[in-house]
Amino acid sequence: MGTNLAFSVFLAAAVLIFLVFAYVGRSTREARDVDYEAAGRARKLFFYGLSAILLLFLALTLPRMPYPAEAGAPDRVVHVTGKQYAFALSPTPITSLESWEEGTYPTTVEVNAGSTVEFRVTSLDVNHGFSLYAPDGELLAQTQAMPGYVNRLRQRLDKPGTYTVLCLEYCGFGHHRMRGVVEVR
Repeated sequence: MGTNLAFSVFLAAAVLIFLVFAYVGRSTREARDVDYEAAGRARKLFFYGLSAILLLFLALTLPRMPYPAEAGAPDRVVHVTGKQYAFALSPTPITSLESWEEGTYPTTVEVNAGSTVEFRVTSLDVNHGFSLYAPDGELLAQTQAMPGYVNRLRQRLDKPGTYTVLCLEYCGFGHHRMRGVVEVR
């Protein structure tokens, strides 16, 4: 769904809601007798109608979930560790500041096209935002890199090219330097 279409649907829904509120506001200015049976039928009709609309939206959007359908093991696991002002993309976890200081960790990793990659994302100091951008600049996926916790993010990378990893959580003056690269061959 394009951005313009989504905005148009939102705008139409907002106008409809406003019109309903305006109608109810105008219709309740004067006292009148209420037919409680008719009101009960109208409430039931509204409830079932709204439930049907919500189920329809669920049925239309559920198949378009961005997650891989297969529940098996990923083709590749990449451990991503954030530390002001750098990302390390490694085949093994970096669990402490000492291990970070001891090793030189790459900011680039290579994966095969068509593979499902599980990014295990954490941080050694403060919250960082892990985002993965396709070669054309489209944001594919994002999650938080948090100290003491590992977020798992699976993404199928079908198109060959250079995918960029950026930090989306402002972490200080060197925030703009937090970059990584995933080369898909």
